[in-house]
Amino acid sequence: MSSSALRLLDLYQTLLAGATVSKATFAQKYEVNLRTIQRDLADIRDFITTNQLDLVLKYQADTKEYHFEGSNMSFGKADILALIKILLASRAFNSTETTKMCRLLLALLPTDEEKNELTRIIKNELSNYVPLQHKKALLSPLWDFSRYIERKQTLDILYTNQQGEQFDRTIIPQAIIFSDYYFYIVSYDVKKEQARFYRLDRILSWEPATTKISLTHKDRFEDGLLRKHIQYMTPGNLIKIKFEFTGILEAALDRFPNSKVLTQKENFAVLEVETMDNGAMMWLLSQGARVKVLAPQAFKAKMHQEIAKMLANYQ
Repeated sequence: MSSSALRLLDLYQTLLAGATVSKATFAQKYEVNLRTIQRDLADIRDFITTNQLDLVLKYQADTKEYHFEGSNMSFGKADILALIKILLASRAFNSTETTKMCRLLLALLPTDEEKNELTRIIKNELSNYVPLQHKKALLSPLWDFSRYIERKQTLDILYTNQQGEQFDRTIIPQAIIFSDYYFYIVSYDVKKEQARFYRLDRILSWEPATTKISLTHKDRFEDGLLRKHIQYMTPGNLIKIKFEFTGILEAALDRFPNSKVLTQKENFAVLEVETMDNGAMMWLLSQGARVKVLAPQAFKAKMHQEIAKMLANYQ
């Protein structure tokens, strides 16, 4: 392959990977003049037009660099940084798995310069990363349960609860949900005859059950609906709650995706939400005096009782 073809492919691949390109840098790298790189960029523009690719070659005057815009692109450094930030903030994986995934994400960047730049940005946060207490490897079981869900495989599991008690269960895993640091396997529990949430790190062992069980339509799980109704993966009864809120309205709307704003004034808002009662109570209590439950009366009474117990702890 000729040197000009190699240069052109390198230029195109760098742009396609989401990196920016300087004519001066590439001219120096291949020991050619700026006009040669300009012709290469023109050839790339012609190639995009001829093949009707969803790409546009853009020039940024302040930095004198070129970049691609469009949907047919690989991850850029901003994308990789965002994914690493989310990964580190989740604290979902142990240190070994987290470091491995950060390294693999950095490897997607096309140039050593970009890899080194992002390595410097995340160095302090990665070196101070604190995994969760269980420190278990989760990537392999996460993949295993994803395949079991796809195959509708009935499983026998050994599970330990928060008190350290172990018990056997026969389940049909239906969805994996990540919430507040933990992965949960949402499953139909054959013994309980209802949906149950099992924390992935607390499942000690699993194997395909000898008896395959099929679910009726009414027993099938819809994870999209669950995300709208549940807080902190805490089960309970589905109810409608009306409350007055003097905090940041955006925070309440984000917490309860299906909420309705009934009244909005300068200093407060009244919201109505359909949610699971136990998890909702946990969040409402966390907001302190910024929340006043208005209805239903039974839930309002439960809030009153819980606040009285909290107050008794300080007397």
